[in-house]
Amino acid sequence: MKKLKVRDVYRFIDKFAPFDTQDKFDNSGLLVGSMDSPVSRIGVCLDITCQAATEAATKGVQLVVSHHPVIFHKLSMLSSDDPVYILAKNGINAICAHTNVDMAKGGISDIMLELLDFKGDAKVLEPVHPNGVGYGRIIEADFALETKALAKMCKKAFGCKTVRYYDSGKVLRHIAVCSGAGGSELNVANAAEKGCDVLITGDVKHSGFIEAANRGISVIDAGHFHTENIICPQLAARLETLGAEVLVLDSSIDVVNYV
Repeated sequence: MKKLKVRDVYRFIDKFAPFDTQDKFDNSGLLVGSMDSPVSRIGVCLDITCQAATEAATKGVQLVVSHHPVIFHKLSMLSSDDPVYILAKNGINAICAHTNVDMAKGGISDIMLELLDFKGDAKVLEPVHPNGVGYGRIIEADFALETKALAKMCKKAFGCKTVRYYDSGKVLRHIAVCSGAGGSELNVANAAEKGCDVLITGDVKHSGFIEAANRGISVIDAGHFHTENIICPQLAARLETLGAEVLVLDSSIDVVNYV
């Protein structure tokens, strides 16, 4: 049997979430290591923190696959308490699949709809590429909802500790979802202009809630972590088909405390 290498994992991800579809600001791809490195154990996480990198080293992981890039901005120096340093020191490779997975069919927004049990044909909320690939999804629910009830559904589906929301008072049928940092004023306005009754997302600023109130659209902020960490078990299950041992790292947790 052919031994698995980093390039095999890269190509596997590239088939369902092509790296060349990543947004222009992004830095997805192989960020640490070599395409020729052998792989028998893969660790999956949302963020490659120092804890995640150390756990990977302790558990004999040769490759970490994360959603958020471990190198996002230009590095001017590399200290010993940087996750990149810990990975390189221990010979661990890192593939980061960020906005290409956000936009992919079957990616995070589609998983959000699946976990909320919304079925049917979904449209792209914000197309980025000429072929229609882009961020978020819009779907028409086959039953009417109130905002508070939907917020409770999100809390359960995504494992949130808390959920913030603005209630427009309208009955909800047209649902928009956008994982991660999708709570900007522009995204709220975009969802409203496309006839959506509610936007489910994360990282909603005060101005985003005000925009929602002015536009008459409900907004549910289920958090950046909780609307994206849902990719980890799904990604791990896909990677297992390559024949490697795959584990979701225990340190892939929400580092925020709530009172």
